[in-house]
Amino acid sequence: MASLGSKQLLFFLYVSMFMVTFSVGIYNPLIPLYAKILGATYTDLGIIGMVFAFPYAVLPVFVGSLTDRFGRKPFYMGGVLFSAITTILFVFASRVEDIILIRVFNGIAYSFLWPVAEPIIADITPPHERTKVMGRFSFSWALGFLLSPFFGGVIVENFGFHPLFITAMILGLGASLIAFYGLIYKQNNKFKKKDVLKEKKFNVKNNGIANSFNSLFSVYLVIVVYSIVVGIIFSIFPVYANSFGVTSFQIGMLFTIFGITRVIVFLNSENVSKIFGEKNSIILALIIQITSLTLMASVRSLLSFMFSMALLGLTVGIISPITLSLASKIARKGKVGATLGSMESLFGLGMTVGPLIGGIVAENVSIETPYIVAGLLSFLPLTILVKEKIRKT
Repeated sequence: MASLGSKQLLFFLYVSMFMVTFSVGIYNPLIPLYAKILGATYTDLGIIGMVFAFPYAVLPVFVGSLTDRFGRKPFYMGGVLFSAITTILFVFASRVEDIILIRVFNGIAYSFLWPVAEPIIADITPPHERTKVMGRFSFSWALGFLLSPFFGGVIVENFGFHPLFITAMILGLGASLIAFYGLIYKQNNKFKKKDVLKEKKFNVKNNGIANSFNSLFSVYLVIVVYSIVVGIIFSIFPVYANSFGVTSFQIGMLFTIFGITRVIVFLNSENVSKIFGEKNSIILALIIQITSLTLMASVRSLLSFMFSMALLGLTVGIISPITLSLASKIARKGKVGATLGSMESLFGLGMTVGPLIGGIVAENVSIETPYIVAGLLSFLPLTILVKEKIRKT
């Protein structure tokens, strides 16, 4: 069992991440529409999504390594504050090029959030509680993304984009205060040193990075493919849906539905893992992902989009906490930050490639093709996982 001090730290981590993602979530799904107003094409949207994700493909592994050496909390605090500050830059954007530059700063800020928060969790939770705690952490940030798109849609419909970004910045600054109080000020004044020393014993030994990579190769592939899908959904899908008459308010509603299913599964990730097993759960998630993308490409109506987004929420809710738990359990002692940072970098790689490919394909082939291509890609990790399962039986 984690110590009382650890539970208090987790509480403030959960609350601050909820505030961060609520701040980000009220504007993030609507950035493609904002860029469209400034004249963005589908290719431009792909580039915007790519540059947003590129820092996340490169930085997390280095950030994780730095936190292994110098501590995690100051890096997390810096990420929360930088995320809030970069939001206000959207108010001054007047060209598509401005959006591209701001998204680079957004990507840098996010590289100091999840890749730092997840190793903090791994440091202070025993392995048998890891999936449950990762699920609760995922619930905290997913709840912010769940509740915020609705409010973002309402603000844009009634007041416009500039009030939206100002509201997001204020919320982000509130998250910074919570993070500072709970993870730095309160820790320095109330938590005992012996609690921290005990917490660090929860890291799990293994036979090295090479064995870790081999045992998780299929899981790494899952992360890349499903992050490609997520990148397409957040960068291309809002304009895709809008071309079939879906309004900005309804787009906010679609992402809310996505968030509801994701949150529900996050809260039950431990039960899902126990019922199906970790890798069987990932297989199930990939099948659901393929079904969702097929429906999205073939039946283009608000009702079908609602169902597709609900299915994608299930996919993310299963894959995210289970893959993180798997990686943290086999991380070499003293390398938890680097290992989980590598996982987040792979996620960033998919988020970089997905929007770029999706935008180019939508521009030059058809607007449905990105979802067909993503569905076909999803068969690759699915096939490998099924073969692994057959080989072991």
